Amino acid sequence: MTITPEAIALTGPGSGARINSPQTESADNDLDVHLRTLRRRVPHLIGSAVASSDGLLVADDLPDAIEATGIAALTAALLSVSLTFAAATHGADLHEVVLDSGVGHVVVYRAGPIACLALLTGADATLARVHLEARPVVRAIAATLAPAHHD
Repeated sequence: MTITPEAIALTGPGSGARINSPQTESADNDLDVHLRTLRRRVPHLIGSAVASSDGLLVADDLPDAIEATGIAALTAALLSVSLTFAAATHGADLHEVVLDSGVGHVVVYRAGPIACLALLTGADATLARVHLEARPVVRAIAATLAPAHHD
């Protein structure tokens, strides 16, 4: 799967900075552990990123060739549009979005009310395995970030 700098430039880069939250360093470490766990457990995973619902980068495990702040912005935008679409068509909440480009997948999960997780996979990834491994991690990420929402 190739995400080019040109594609990110067309949509606009992120802010260039990670969000600063009142979370402790242990929360940041927890997020990094969750992303590394996904890397180990999901075959053909290219990388992952946690973004705030407004598109700021919270954490990532992406290759250097992929601009993480741009992915965070795109992830939040995709989730926002998808939430609106789901509400308009089904009157229900949305949990995840899957894009299949033919050369890979982008899977975006809603991680509570303030964050989302994006996974980028190669074409050989099995979506059932991706979901099996990612859904518990999404719940853990939501729990990790929830205290900051209530402060």
